[in-house]
Parts: sequence; C-alpha cells; structure tokens
Amino acid sequence: MENSSTISNKGDKPNPNPLQAITDFLHHSTHTQLQITFARLDICNSQNGRVLPRLPSRQGRIGFQKLSPHLLQLDIMDSLVFRFSIQCPIPQPVNLNKMGPLSLPRPLDQGSLHVDEEKLVLSFRIDAPDPSLRIQVTHTYQGIYRLEEYCTPLCEQSC
Repeated sequence: MENSSTISNKGDKPNPNPLQAITDFLHHSTHTQLQITFARLDICNSQNGRVLPRLPSRQGRIGFQKLSPHLLQLDIMDSLVFRFSIQCPIPQPVNLNKMGPLSLPRPLDQGSLHVDEEKLVLSFRIDAPDPSLRIQVTHTYQGIYRLEEYCTPLCEQSC
C-alpha cells in the first residue's frame, strides 16, 4: 500500500521554493518519491546557435525518486521529445544547486541541472550524427503549484 501526502498552492499556505522542496525531500523526508507540478514550464530550443520558435508556457511536472541513499532519478514528464528519466548522484545539501553528473538516455547528452530558490533548469542536447542537426533544449520550471510525496512499500516501515 502506498502512503502519500499532498501540498497544493491553491490556498493561503505558500509552497517552498524548488531548492527547499528538493532539499527537504532528499535529506529530511522518509518518502521515496516526490512529484512536483510547477506552475510554469518554458522550453527553449536552439540549433547551431539559432533560437527556434518558443512554445507557449504551461504547467510542468518532474518526478523525483530515491533509488538508493546515493542515487536520484528524475522523470521528465513534459518533454516535447519523449518522456525520459535521468539519474544523478544525490548531492550534499550545500551542493544541491548544481546537480551532476547526469546520466541521460541516448540520443540525449551534455546534460546539466541547476536548482535555486526561483527555478529548476534542465538543459541537454539532442545528439545527431550530423552536427548541424543537433538541438540544444532548455526546460525552465518555475513556481511550485503542487507537491506530492509517496512512500513505496520499501519505505513503509519508516513512513
């Protein structure tokens, strides 16, 4: 049975900023999964230094899962390319704003993840055999709309 808790920003109680929410989940929560719905997701693509037309902003979601005490998986649910997961070491709280190195599925490479009080920025390249066809993608997530934490059966003893 899955144990969950939800915090929503529909009422008067403000949600934490992205850096605080992720720090709390990684270093203070007994839950193994966290899903953040962000109020705003902006996706910027560029090819050979030329910015491609921007898409309208919308809500965005990222799932975070503690795979082990040292390994974190992020499930990117709103990518224009395809839904994908990335993995990275769980950083110490003082180094959380720059997470890495990222393990990305092919054809994605050269990924970086930055988290601060205002936003979470995920950047990666879609590789192609022809360098002129490579696309740089940047997802910028802002404003936490909803936080949902889940406990998998493995953590129920401590939830």
